[in-house]
Amino acid sequence: MTKNGQKPQLRFSGFNNNWESKSFEKLLNYEQPTKYIVKKADYISQGTPVLTANKSFVLGYTNETNVYQNIPAIIFDDFTLESKYVDFPFMVKSSAIKILTSENSNLFFIYQLLNNQRFVQEGHSRHYISVVQKKKVLVPSIQEQNKISDLIKQLEDNIELNSNTIVLLKKLKEFLLQSMFL
Repeated sequence: MTKNGQKPQLRFSGFNNNWESKSFEKLLNYEQPTKYIVKKADYISQGTPVLTANKSFVLGYTNETNVYQNIPAIIFDDFTLESKYVDFPFMVKSSAIKILTSENSNLFFIYQLLNNQRFVQEGHSRHYISVVQKKKVLVPSIQEQNKISDLIKQLEDNIELNSNTIVLLKKLKEFLLQSMFL
């Protein structure tokens, strides 16, 4: 941020306005997950993904029909403070998952902004309404949000592509070592 703290030092050309201070409550719509919680935990190998916001992300699949379809969305774990950006229909496992959307902001940008915060987990309590919603952050115009989001998505795509290439190269190396040495 600059000295006055209202805009970052590194910007795309053509953008020089101050960023506006807004709470996550103003940026995000919160939807209760109750009707999208799976009724059975015996997952199947195909169907609608059942999600959690932690590292495992996809717990399994279900053929239950009350699927969340207002995508994209952010799923936020009220206890662990972890979140995931979701761009496909899904169901959730628990009421601790908050489903967040946005009408006036680039949701991917807000997701990055949310993950860049340093929220402190306060034991095994719920955090979204009491802590996260109240947090104020600086937000640029929607045009600048879109530009930043496009860049971050490009970087993520390149990281994934290169990660896949590395995996393939390691497999090739392993194959060659096994095939070339007795």
